[in-house]
Amino acid sequence: MFVIETRVSTISDFIKDVETDINRGLYISSFRSLLAIEDFITSNNSFIPDIDSAFKEALLNATVMNESNPLLEGASFPDWMEKIKEEADKIDIIIDFTASNITINQSDPWTVNVEVDILFNVTDKRKTASWLRTRHIITQISVIGLEDPVSSLNTYNKIVNKIIRANQTDFDNLDVLKQHLANSYYIASEHGPSFLMRLEGNLSNSTMGIESIVNFDKLMIQGLDIKTASAVDYIYFSNVSISSCIINETFNETGYEWFRLDNDDNYHLNTYNVECI
Repeated sequence: MFVIETRVSTISDFIKDVETDINRGLYISSFRSLLAIEDFITSNNSFIPDIDSAFKEALLNATVMNESNPLLEGASFPDWMEKIKEEADKIDIIIDFTASNITINQSDPWTVNVEVDILFNVTDKRKTASWLRTRHIITQISVIGLEDPVSSLNTYNKIVNKIIRANQTDFDNLDVLKQHLANSYYIASEHGPSFLMRLEGNLSNSTMGIESIVNFDKLMIQGLDIKTASAVDYIYFSNVSISSCIINETFNETGYEWFRLDNDDNYHLNTYNVECI
């Protein structure tokens, strides 16, 4: 009985370690999957038609739109589970996993949530005990530092804009506003698309939306045509015609005289605390 109790305790501790490893594996596989999807978008100059199915494919099959990607080599979620099986075998444990109900969503503008249900089937080769349990696992991935595909694809990959969250939004301060424009920082915006929507090229509004300002100077340096449109990214890169105006506060500021905003409902004029000229 003492031997059996010791064995059961050992396997129980192993299962706890497995749950920790699964969480870590899900995070790494999910992060790699997002990177691989972004790589596919820029390499193929094409947005993903359905981020939900594309993410599941990357996470489970190590492919994006049926194309292999080096970022996913040995890093898919099943790869992680296989490594755990190999470690279990070394201590005479048979372990099987079933992953289901994989979802990807956002709970705030800066975070992607990946959720999955895992069924653990653990059996001791010595026939002392077996376990069957289900765990709902959630991992969170920050979008800060990831590339915005809307900027890349709409500038022929000439301007790669990483998502950097503005740490100052006191736009009454002209220096803060100019820094925001120069670096195309991002702010939360319920009028803009979320990060996941941007992977699909969907520029509709979202409660998890973000927005940045397109720097016209950078467009000109790259030899790209400049539209007479609001510099807010999801408006500028859309085909929607919205009236806009030159901004008074930056009109006489060298290098910032190009700044335009939409003025239909004053939403962005109020957001950036500015007025039309």
